[in-house]
Amino acid sequence: MRNSIYISAIIGLISLAIGSVGFLIKFSNAKLFLLLGICILLLLSLPLYFTERSKYKKKKASILKKYQGEHTARALKKTKKKHNPDYPSFRKQKSGLTWGGGNIHGSTAKRGSKRGFLNH
Repeated sequence: MRNSIYISAIIGLISLAIGSVGFLIKFSNAKLFLLLGICILLLLSLPLYFTERSKYKKKKASILKKYQGEHTARALKKTKKKHNPDYPSFRKQKSGLTWGGGNIHGSTAKRGSKRGFLNH
């Protein structure tokens, strides 16, 4: 469908160009080319373009209608924002406390003694 739109538009524009140049150089069939170009553009290219657009809009509407029921706003409200994959957390994720010796989990870490966990 698109190829026919492009081909008809190109043929119409070429015939318009030949007709307009034909008037300048006194070409005998210049009026015929102008009329042919206008007829092709108005009677062939524009209707093809509008039918293509309407088919595209119908296809888009059917796809949106198909997926509209699956994702609802209520499902997003039930989940917490931080656990929802649609709302990713952009903060830096930390796996534990780090005090120069590697990762220390919070249950064994003590504030004030950096390497007290090694003595246990």
